[in-house]
Amino acid sequence: MEGFDPAINYGPNDAGISAVTIILGIFGLIAISWLFGKIYAQVAKFFESNNKNDS
Repeated sequence: MEGFDPAINYGPNDAGISAVTIILGIFGLIAISWLFGKIYAQVAKFFESNNKNDS
């Protein structure tokens, strides 16, 4: 009986990773970063206007 050699029995796409998954992951990271930046800008604008009202 031969031993199990994963290099022979599995290919690069056996983990379910495909080019589409990688591209969607990259676009997802970009979208999340952009969304975080927009939320941060709105929160900063809110606190900035709140500070001007307190003075």
